[in-house]
Amino acid sequence: MGLNATTYVPVLKWRQGEYQALLRLHDAAKDRVVPLIEVTPPEWDFEQHRFKKTIDGQLAPFASRLEKKWGSRPAFLDTSLLKPTERIAGGDHPLTFLLDAVRARGGVVVPVTAPGRDLAHYNALASGMAIDGQGVAVRVSLDDIADPAFPGALTSLIGSLGAGLSDTDLIVDLAAKNFEPLADLAALVTALLQSSPIYAGARSLVLIGTSFPVSMGEVKLASQTLPRLEWKLYKAVVQSLPPGFRPLAFGDYAISSADIPGGDMRLLKPSATIRYTVADGWFITKGNNVRDNGYEQYRGQCGTVITSGHMAATGYSAGSDYIRGCHAKTEKTGNLSTWRWVGTNHHITRVVDDLASFHGP
Repeated sequence: MGLNATTYVPVLKWRQGEYQALLRLHDAAKDRVVPLIEVTPPEWDFEQHRFKKTIDGQLAPFASRLEKKWGSRPAFLDTSLLKPTERIAGGDHPLTFLLDAVRARGGVVVPVTAPGRDLAHYNALASGMAIDGQGVAVRVSLDDIADPAFPGALTSLIGSLGAGLSDTDLIVDLAAKNFEPLADLAALVTALLQSSPIYAGARSLVLIGTSFPVSMGEVKLASQTLPRLEWKLYKAVVQSLPPGFRPLAFGDYAISSADIPGGDMRLLKPSATIRYTVADGWFITKGNNVRDNGYEQYRGQCGTVITSGHMAATGYSAGSDYIRGCHAKTEKTGNLSTWRWVGTNHHITRVVDDLASFHGP
Protein backbone atom coordinates (compact mmCIF):
# COMPACT_ATOMS: atom_id res chain seq x y z
CA MET A 1 0.00 0.00 0.00
CA GLY A 2 2.27 2.75 -1.26
CA LEU A 3 1.22 6.29 -0.37
CA ASN A 4 1.98 9.36 -2.44
CA ALA A 5 2.56 12.97 -1.42
CA THR A 6 -1.14 13.84 -1.67
CA THR A 7 -2.29 10.97 0.55
CA TYR A 8 -3.57 12.15 3.92
CA VAL A 9 -3.13 9.99 7.04
CA PRO A 10 -5.35 11.28 9.89
CA VAL A 11 -4.83 9.62 13.26
CA LEU A 12 -8.31 8.80 14.55
CA LYS A 13 -9.53 7.19 17.74
CA TRP A 14 -12.14 4.61 16.69
CA ARG A 15 -15.11 6.34 18.29
CA GLN A 16 -18.51 7.36 16.96
CA GLY A 17 -17.60 10.89 16.00
CA GLU A 18 -14.54 9.76 14.10
CA TYR A 19 -16.04 6.87 12.15
CA GLN A 20 -19.13 8.89 11.29
CA ALA A 21 -16.81 11.57 9.92
CA LEU A 22 -15.21 9.00 7.62
CA LEU A 23 -18.57 7.62 6.50
CA ARG A 24 -19.81 11.08 5.48
CA LEU A 25 -16.77 12.06 3.42
CA HIS A 26 -17.30 12.63 -0.29
CA ASP A 27 -15.90 9.76 -2.36
CA ALA A 28 -13.27 12.03 -3.91
CA ALA A 29 -11.91 12.75 -0.45
CA LYS A 30 -12.09 9.10 0.64
CA ASP A 31 -9.87 8.17 -2.29
CA ARG A 32 -7.07 10.36 -0.88
CA VAL A 33 -7.31 9.25 2.75
CA VAL A 34 -5.74 6.32 4.60
CA PRO A 35 -6.74 6.71 8.26
CA LEU A 36 -4.53 5.50 11.07
CA ILE A 37 -7.08 3.97 13.40
CA GLU A 38 -6.18 3.77 17.08
CA VAL A 39 -8.26 1.13 18.83
CA THR A 40 -9.27 2.47 22.23
CA PRO A 41 -9.44 0.43 25.46
CA PRO A 42 -12.63 -0.15 27.47
CA GLU A 43 -13.69 2.84 29.55
CA TRP A 44 -13.74 2.74 33.33
CA ASP A 45 -17.11 2.97 35.09
CA PHE A 46 -16.49 5.18 38.11
CA GLU A 47 -19.87 4.33 39.65
CA GLN A 48 -19.55 0.56 39.34
CA HIS A 49 -15.78 0.55 39.86
CA ARG A 50 -15.16 -1.71 36.89
CA PHE A 51 -14.64 -1.48 33.17
CA LYS A 52 -17.79 -0.83 31.18
CA LYS A 53 -16.91 -3.63 28.76
CA THR A 54 -14.62 -6.61 28.57
CA ILE A 55 -11.92 -6.47 25.93
CA ASP A 56 -14.05 -8.90 23.88
CA GLY A 57 -17.02 -6.57 24.09
CA GLN A 58 -14.88 -3.58 23.21
CA LEU A 59 -13.39 -5.14 20.09
CA ALA A 60 -16.32 -7.23 18.84
CA PRO A 61 -18.00 -4.46 16.75
CA PHE A 62 -14.79 -3.21 15.16
CA ALA A 63 -14.72 -5.21 11.93
CA SER A 64 -18.41 -4.73 11.12
CA ARG A 65 -18.17 -1.01 11.79
CA LEU A 66 -15.06 -0.70 9.66
CA GLU A 67 -16.91 -2.43 6.84
CA LYS A 68 -19.98 -0.18 7.21
CA LYS A 69 -18.09 3.08 7.63
CA TRP A 70 -15.03 2.58 5.42
CA GLY A 71 -15.78 -0.43 3.21
CA SER A 72 -12.76 -2.14 1.69
CA ARG A 73 -10.66 1.02 1.56
CA PRO A 74 -7.25 0.68 3.22
CA ALA A 75 -6.46 1.81 6.74
CA PHE A 76 -3.67 1.49 9.28
CA LEU A 77 -4.58 -0.38 12.47
CA ASP A 78 -2.80 0.46 15.73
CA THR A 79 -3.53 -1.38 18.99
CA SER A 80 -0.87 0.38 21.08
CA LEU A 81 -3.47 1.96 23.39
CA LEU A 82 -4.52 -1.47 24.65
CA LYS A 83 -2.74 -3.07 27.58
CA PRO A 84 -0.01 -5.47 26.38
CA THR A 85 -1.43 -8.18 28.64
CA GLU A 86 -4.98 -8.03 27.23
CA ARG A 87 -6.25 -11.27 25.71
CA ILE A 88 -9.53 -12.25 24.14
CA ALA A 89 -11.51 -15.05 25.82
CA GLY A 90 -9.84 -18.20 24.58
CA GLY A 91 -6.41 -16.62 24.66
CA ASP A 92 -6.10 -14.82 21.32
CA HIS A 93 -4.09 -11.63 21.16
CA PRO A 94 -6.33 -8.58 20.43
CA LEU A 95 -4.41 -7.85 17.23
CA THR A 96 -4.95 -11.41 16.01
CA PHE A 97 -8.66 -11.13 16.81
CA LEU A 98 -8.99 -7.84 14.91
CA LEU A 99 -7.01 -8.94 11.86
CA ASP A 100 -9.02 -12.17 11.63
CA ALA A 101 -12.31 -10.29 11.91
CA VAL A 102 -11.37 -7.66 9.34
CA ARG A 103 -10.09 -10.33 6.93
CA ALA A 104 -13.36 -12.26 7.21
CA ARG A 105 -15.24 -9.18 6.01
CA GLY A 106 -12.91 -8.36 3.15
CA GLY A 107 -11.31 -5.37 4.83
CA VAL A 108 -7.83 -4.07 4.13
CA VAL A 109 -5.71 -2.98 7.08
CA VAL A 110 -1.98 -2.61 7.59
CA PRO A 111 -0.99 -3.41 11.18
CA VAL A 112 1.09 -0.80 12.98
CA THR A 113 3.99 -1.58 15.25
CA ALA A 114 6.80 0.34 16.93
CA PRO A 115 10.15 -0.25 18.59
CA GLY A 116 9.88 -1.59 22.12
CA ARG A 117 6.63 -3.51 21.78
CA ASP A 118 6.30 -6.89 23.50
CA LEU A 119 7.03 -10.25 21.88
CA ALA A 120 3.38 -11.35 21.86
CA HIS A 121 2.47 -8.27 19.83
CA TYR A 122 5.25 -8.91 17.34
CA ASN A 123 4.25 -12.57 16.98
CA ALA A 124 0.59 -11.66 16.41
CA LEU A 125 1.56 -9.06 13.83
CA ALA A 126 3.95 -11.36 11.98
CA SER A 127 1.32 -14.11 11.78
CA GLY A 128 -1.35 -11.76 10.49
CA MET A 129 1.01 -10.12 8.03
CA ALA A 130 1.99 -13.50 6.60
CA ILE A 131 -1.66 -14.26 5.90
CA ASP A 132 -2.77 -10.87 4.59
CA GLY A 133 0.29 -9.79 2.64
CA GLN A 134 -0.37 -6.11 3.35
CA GLY A 135 3.04 -5.40 4.86
CA VAL A 136 3.60 -3.46 8.05
CA ALA A 137 3.66 0.13 9.29
CA VAL A 138 6.31 1.16 11.80
CA ARG A 139 5.41 4.21 13.87
CA VAL A 140 8.43 5.99 15.32
CA SER A 141 9.16 9.19 17.22
CA LEU A 142 11.59 12.01 16.51
CA ASP A 143 13.81 10.64 19.27
CA ASP A 144 13.79 7.25 17.55
CA ILE A 145 15.02 8.54 14.20
CA ALA A 146 17.56 10.85 15.86
CA ASP A 147 19.32 7.80 17.30
CA PRO A 148 22.28 6.86 15.06
CA ALA A 149 21.46 3.19 15.67
CA PHE A 150 17.91 3.56 14.32
CA PRO A 151 18.48 2.40 10.72
CA GLY A 152 19.98 -0.87 11.91
CA ALA A 153 17.33 -1.34 14.58
CA LEU A 154 14.55 -0.78 12.04
CA THR A 155 16.05 -3.24 9.58
CA SER A 156 16.37 -5.82 12.35
CA LEU A 157 12.80 -5.26 13.57
CA ILE A 158 11.07 -5.59 10.23
CA GLY A 159 13.28 -8.54 9.32
CA SER A 160 12.18 -10.35 12.47
CA LEU A 161 8.58 -9.82 11.36
CA GLY A 162 9.23 -11.30 7.94
CA ALA A 163 9.14 -7.99 6.09
CA GLY A 164 11.56 -5.86 4.12
CA LEU A 165 11.79 -2.11 3.59
CA SER A 166 9.69 -2.38 0.44
CA ASP A 167 6.87 -3.84 2.59
CA THR A 168 7.16 -1.13 5.24
CA ASP A 169 5.31 2.16 5.69
CA LEU A 170 7.49 4.32 7.93
CA ILE A 171 5.44 6.77 10.00
CA VAL A 172 7.41 9.48 11.79
CA ASP A 173 5.03 10.70 14.50
CA LEU A 174 6.06 13.90 16.26
CA ALA A 175 2.83 13.71 18.30
CA ALA A 176 2.40 16.88 20.40
CA LYS A 177 5.92 18.16 19.80
CA ASN A 178 6.92 21.69 20.71
CA PHE A 179 6.95 23.07 17.17
CA GLU A 180 8.68 26.34 18.00
CA PRO A 181 11.01 27.55 16.64
CA LEU A 182 9.47 26.03 13.53
CA ALA A 183 12.44 26.69 11.25
CA ASP A 184 14.83 24.83 13.55
CA LEU A 185 12.52 21.82 13.86
CA ALA A 186 12.02 21.75 10.09
CA ALA A 187 15.78 21.80 9.56
CA LEU A 188 16.25 18.92 12.01
CA VAL A 189 13.53 16.76 10.46
CA THR A 190 14.79 17.50 6.95
CA ALA A 191 18.32 16.46 7.89
CA LEU A 192 17.20 13.27 9.61
CA LEU A 193 15.08 12.16 6.64
CA GLN A 194 18.20 12.36 4.48
CA SER A 195 20.50 10.67 6.97
CA SER A 196 19.97 7.07 5.85
CA PRO A 197 18.84 5.12 2.76
CA ILE A 198 16.03 3.55 4.80
CA TYR A 199 13.85 6.63 4.27
CA ALA A 200 14.10 6.35 0.50
CA GLY A 201 13.76 2.57 0.61
CA ALA A 202 10.59 2.33 2.67
CA ARG A 203 7.35 1.63 0.83
CA SER A 204 5.91 4.90 2.14
CA LEU A 205 7.12 7.73 4.34
CA VAL A 206 4.68 9.76 6.45
CA LEU A 207 5.24 12.77 8.72
CA ILE A 208 2.62 13.19 11.46
CA GLY A 209 2.16 15.58 14.36
CA THR A 210 -0.34 17.78 16.15
CA SER A 211 -0.40 21.20 17.73
CA PHE A 212 -4.07 21.02 18.71
CA PRO A 213 -4.69 22.03 22.35
CA VAL A 214 -4.82 19.21 24.89
CA SER A 215 -7.84 20.89 26.48
CA MET A 216 -10.36 23.48 25.39
CA GLY A 217 -9.45 25.19 28.64
CA GLU A 218 -6.50 26.58 26.68
CA VAL A 219 -8.95 28.47 24.45
CA LYS A 220 -9.76 31.67 26.32
CA LEU A 221 -11.86 33.60 23.80
CA ALA A 222 -15.36 33.05 22.43
CA SER A 223 -13.77 32.63 19.01
CA GLN A 224 -10.18 32.56 17.88
CA THR A 225 -7.91 31.04 15.26
CA LEU A 226 -5.08 28.73 16.31
CA PRO A 227 -2.25 27.82 13.92
CA ARG A 228 -1.86 24.32 12.51
CA LEU A 229 1.84 24.15 13.19
CA GLU A 230 2.19 20.53 12.06
CA TRP A 231 0.90 21.54 8.62
CA LYS A 232 3.30 24.50 8.45
CA LEU A 233 6.14 22.20 9.49
CA TYR A 234 5.27 19.65 6.82
CA LYS A 235 5.31 22.30 4.10
CA ALA A 236 8.63 23.65 5.33
CA VAL A 237 10.18 20.17 5.33
CA VAL A 238 8.94 19.33 1.83
CA GLN A 239 10.24 22.64 0.50
CA SER A 240 13.63 22.00 2.11
CA LEU A 241 14.12 18.47 0.81
CA PRO A 242 16.19 18.16 -2.38
CA PRO A 243 14.50 17.76 -5.76
CA GLY A 244 13.80 14.12 -6.49
CA PHE A 245 13.49 13.09 -2.85
CA ARG A 246 10.87 10.40 -2.38
CA PRO A 247 7.22 11.43 -1.73
CA LEU A 248 6.46 12.45 1.84
CA ALA A 249 2.87 11.98 2.98
CA PHE A 250 1.25 14.08 5.70
CA GLY A 251 -0.80 13.18 8.74
CA ASP A 252 -2.16 14.82 11.87
CA TYR A 253 -4.59 14.14 14.71
CA ALA A 254 -7.44 16.02 12.98
CA ILE A 255 -9.23 18.18 15.58
CA SER A 256 -7.76 16.41 18.61
CA SER A 257 -4.62 16.31 20.65
CA ALA A 258 -2.50 13.18 20.81
CA ASP A 259 -3.72 12.38 24.32
CA ILE A 260 -6.79 10.43 25.46
CA PRO A 261 -8.83 12.50 27.93
CA GLY A 262 -8.93 10.84 31.33
CA GLY A 263 -10.73 11.31 34.60
CA ASP A 264 -14.25 10.80 35.88
CA MET A 265 -16.63 12.01 33.18
CA ARG A 266 -19.25 12.69 35.86
CA LEU A 267 -17.09 15.54 37.10
CA LEU A 268 -16.21 17.04 33.72
CA LYS A 269 -18.19 19.85 32.16
CA PRO A 270 -17.15 20.12 28.52
CA SER A 271 -17.82 23.37 26.73
CA ALA A 272 -19.79 23.69 23.53
CA THR A 273 -17.13 24.13 20.84
CA ILE A 274 -16.93 24.07 17.07
CA ARG A 275 -13.51 23.24 15.65
CA TYR A 276 -13.49 24.47 12.07
CA THR A 277 -10.36 23.96 9.99
CA VAL A 278 -9.23 26.90 7.87
CA ALA A 279 -6.10 27.82 5.92
CA ASP A 280 -3.12 27.01 8.16
CA GLY A 281 -5.29 26.97 11.28
CA TRP A 282 -8.41 26.07 13.21
CA PHE A 283 -11.17 28.61 13.78
CA ILE A 284 -12.59 27.66 17.18
CA THR A 285 -15.78 28.89 18.80
CA LYS A 286 -16.32 28.24 22.48
CA GLY A 287 -19.48 28.56 24.53
CA ASN A 288 -20.59 27.49 27.98
CA ASN A 289 -20.51 23.97 29.39
CA VAL A 290 -23.18 21.78 27.84
CA ARG A 291 -24.07 19.98 31.06
CA ASP A 292 -25.55 23.12 32.63
CA ASN A 293 -26.39 25.13 29.52
CA GLY A 294 -27.47 22.59 26.93
CA TYR A 295 -26.80 22.32 23.22
CA GLU A 296 -29.04 25.06 21.85
CA GLN A 297 -26.07 27.42 22.12
CA TYR A 298 -24.55 25.63 19.13
CA ARG A 299 -26.95 27.45 16.82
CA GLY A 300 -25.36 30.77 17.70
CA GLN A 301 -21.89 29.31 17.37
CA CYS A 302 -22.78 28.04 13.91
CA GLY A 303 -23.71 31.60 13.02
CA THR A 304 -20.30 32.75 14.24
CA VAL A 305 -18.58 30.27 11.93
CA ILE A 306 -20.79 31.24 8.99
CA THR A 307 -20.04 34.96 9.36
CA SER A 308 -16.35 34.51 10.19
CA GLY A 309 -15.15 34.76 6.61
CA HIS A 310 -13.89 31.17 6.79
CA MET A 311 -17.06 29.31 5.83
CA ALA A 312 -16.72 26.92 2.90
CA ALA A 313 -19.17 26.86 0.01
CA THR A 314 -22.36 24.83 0.23
CA GLY A 315 -21.65 21.20 -0.57
CA TYR A 316 -17.95 21.43 0.28
CA SER A 317 -18.17 18.96 3.15
CA ALA A 318 -20.92 17.24 5.11
CA GLY A 319 -19.57 18.94 8.22
CA SER A 320 -19.87 22.44 6.77
CA ASP A 321 -23.36 21.71 5.49
CA TYR A 322 -24.41 20.52 8.95
CA ILE A 323 -23.23 23.81 10.44
CA ARG A 324 -25.40 25.69 7.97
CA GLY A 325 -28.35 23.43 8.70
CA CYS A 326 -27.99 23.75 12.46
CA HIS A 327 -27.94 27.54 12.22
CA ALA A 328 -31.03 27.44 9.99
CA LYS A 329 -32.72 24.98 12.39
CA THR A 330 -33.04 22.33 9.70
CA GLU A 331 -30.57 20.16 11.64
CA LYS A 332 -30.60 19.28 15.33
CA THR A 333 -28.06 20.66 17.78
CA GLY A 334 -26.91 17.10 18.42
CA ASN A 335 -24.44 16.11 21.12
CA LEU A 336 -20.68 16.08 21.60
CA SER A 337 -20.25 13.17 19.19
CA THR A 338 -22.20 15.12 16.56
CA TRP A 339 -19.78 18.03 16.73
CA ARG A 340 -16.82 15.66 16.67
CA TRP A 341 -17.92 14.20 13.35
CA VAL A 342 -18.84 17.63 11.99
CA GLY A 343 -15.42 19.09 12.76
CA THR A 344 -13.47 15.98 11.79
CA ASN A 345 -15.31 15.54 8.50
CA HIS A 346 -14.65 19.13 7.47
CA HIS A 347 -11.04 18.92 8.65
CA ILE A 348 -10.28 15.83 6.57
CA THR A 349 -11.89 17.39 3.51
CA ARG A 350 -9.90 20.59 3.99
CA VAL A 351 -6.56 18.82 4.46
CA VAL A 352 -7.12 16.67 1.36
CA ASP A 353 -7.63 19.88 -0.62
CA ASP A 354 -4.65 21.56 1.07
CA LEU A 355 -2.39 18.69 0.03
CA ALA A 356 -3.68 18.71 -3.55
CA SER A 357 -3.08 22.47 -3.81
CA PHE A 358 0.35 22.34 -2.20
CA HIS A 359 1.62 19.54 -4.43
CA GLY A 360 -0.33 20.61 -7.50
CA PRO A 361 1.06 21.90 -10.78
